[in-house]
Amino acid sequence: MNASLLRTGGEIAEIYMKHVDTVYRVALTLMKNIPEAEDATQAVFIKFMTAEKSFDSDEHIKAWLIVTTRNVCLDLLRSWWRTRRVDIESVTEQEDRTEFPDNEVWQAISNLDEKHKLPLYLHYYEGYKTEEIAGMLGINHATIRTRLRAAKKKLRLILEKEEDDYANK
Repeated sequence: MNASLLRTGGEIAEIYMKHVDTVYRVALTLMKNIPEAEDATQAVFIKFMTAEKSFDSDEHIKAWLIVTTRNVCLDLLRSWWRTRRVDIESVTEQEDRTEFPDNEVWQAISNLDEKHKLPLYLHYYEGYKTEEIAGMLGINHATIRTRLRAAKKKLRLILEKEEDDYANK
């Protein structure tokens, strides 16, 4: 009997309710687009339901979901469809709608590149240690620390610039 058959609907629902916000926020951080983040979140949980994998603990499940979310998002970002489509905003002029929460820190984080924003999110929003992030992403923990320092510097510069722009208005 495969491992996916050992999970009941109740267990899957419980895991979904416990981790859906984390999966969605990681997807939104990477995709920068609400509908695509929702699609990625759905794809991750479909993979979870069909995975023939046993998990040691709730933390193991959470880590697997985060890594799977990252991989699904990267696949979507590299997909043939995404690289050859034209956004409707570029075809017709429409009002610019912000798809991130109306929070300048979140906006600044969303403008960082993936190698900086994902470790930053996992460390400060999800509370993972650098060694845990390194294990999830398959990167040396010293590299994670370096990326966190660089991300904080970039965020500081972005936020200070926005503050100066606001003060000069």
